[in-house]
Amino acid sequence: MIIGDGLRRTAKVYPEKIAIIDKFGKYCPVDTRYTYREVVERVNRLSNSLLSLGLKKGDRVALLTATRLGFYLSQLAIMNAGLVFAPVNAVFGGKSTEFIHLINDSGAKALIVDADIYKNEVQGIETDLTGIRYLIGIGENHGCTYDWETLIEIGSPHEPDVMVADDDLALLQYTSGTTGLPKGTMLTHKNLSISAYLWSAELRVLPHYNFLLSIPSATSGAIGLQNLCVFRGMTLVLSDFDPPKILRIIQDENINSTMFAPPMTARLVRHPDAGSYDYSSLKSIITSAAPISAELLKEASSVFGDVYIELFGTTETCLLGAFLQPEERALEGPLSKRLTSVGKACLGYMIKVIDENGNEVKTGEIGELLISGDAVAAGYWNMPDAPDFKDGWWHSGDLGMVDEDEYIHIVDRKKDMILSGGENIYPREVEDIIAAHPGVFLVSVIGVPDEQWGESVKAVIVPREGAELTEEEIIDYCKVRLSSYKKPRSVDFVEISDMPLMAGGYKVIKRELRDKYRKIYMEKTGKKIDRWGTI
Repeated sequence: MIIGDGLRRTAKVYPEKIAIIDKFGKYCPVDTRYTYREVVERVNRLSNSLLSLGLKKGDRVALLTATRLGFYLSQLAIMNAGLVFAPVNAVFGGKSTEFIHLINDSGAKALIVDADIYKNEVQGIETDLTGIRYLIGIGENHGCTYDWETLIEIGSPHEPDVMVADDDLALLQYTSGTTGLPKGTMLTHKNLSISAYLWSAELRVLPHYNFLLSIPSATSGAIGLQNLCVFRGMTLVLSDFDPPKILRIIQDENINSTMFAPPMTARLVRHPDAGSYDYSSLKSIITSAAPISAELLKEASSVFGDVYIELFGTTETCLLGAFLQPEERALEGPLSKRLTSVGKACLGYMIKVIDENGNEVKTGEIGELLISGDAVAAGYWNMPDAPDFKDGWWHSGDLGMVDEDEYIHIVDRKKDMILSGGENIYPREVEDIIAAHPGVFLVSVIGVPDEQWGESVKAVIVPREGAELTEEEIIDYCKVRLSSYKKPRSVDFVEISDMPLMAGGYKVIKRELRDKYRKIYMEKTGKKIDRWGTI
């Protein structure tokens, strides 16, 4: 099924059901609500107007917006018209290298952009955007050639006259660029629709559910979850991530399901207002984007209930791969050993773990996780020979192992592994220990250059409010819980504002953290370091 058909089917079955509630309010009133009948009409109007400009099936359309409603409608309209959606994370900023690369690499012919972002970031660099022919502005006084709201008003409300097939490209989702410039993951209508159906089955969501989405709209997770809500007929509640606001929305909008990455969960359950609201409507909370520690999971369950579902997936696998359901683990007792697992391969997927020679490893041995399935991307845009996709498998770059019960455990990202004195150290193991300290709010462990060991372990910690921690205390805490070579050799304490987090605060950007400390080392010593920090 194509994206447009999924929307039309839902609008036919639930025409007067509320499809979307915008709690953010950029360029629309806060609490704006549309039914599925209204959504499909506005989407058709925008689709037809985009085609009337001269865009043709397969043309790429970039979207750079910090709105929620504008993103939602534009995403659906672009794909509904047989065009290819190329979202840009607003955190890039128009003048950034990543933004210009994405626009030019995708070959986008149109750019839909917020008025303020256009004026502050894009205006003046149009000549650098070599393929853009149509500039469409969202908001007032944007200065672009075309107005987004006007295009919706003048477009035909009927289904666009364009033949779109399952295997047509629907989405160019650019990676975050943790190594080099972002790469465009190619996802078809078939990939996205299969993913939505599998999400629905694994999350056990129903049409009467209200789903809260507060992660940045341009992320692959947000796009996948928006499609899920459309295909399943749920009400999608969109908001920015502001802890007291989110806690209140869960109660007031009777939220049944949502997604919080671990740093978001930590900020919510440790907020002073956490005990002031009723969360009894919650049936599931997805935790993803980064591993959640057993300690934080227990703490969160005491606030929201034991409703957390661990998810492992990537942009390249259309956000799915493995699920761990609440009944498969326990907060205490024998099944608590699964608290750090991501579960088993989900419906429609296969996962295996291989060594450096491509052979499957034995139970309990560590190797790289490979994923296959019908929703897995075909490859990267303009990169036909990318080695990440081989023989029907996506090579994730994640190190993990499978236990005796076939549960998958993520050890760490291959590129995050610390090589110290010839020993492999996995930051997640150290982070899980430190996260259990009662004075720690957020921790990230990285490798930093070391004259003797090549790299040594550094813990960067955001303390809880009122906690007075010392470097010696944290090192001693780890010393009795970890092998000696794994404990941090140095600890820095920072404010949350100084921790490099992805937009929305849902994941620590370790690359930026490593780069910061390697730059300090090189400036101090005048020495250069290689990939691993070896001097």
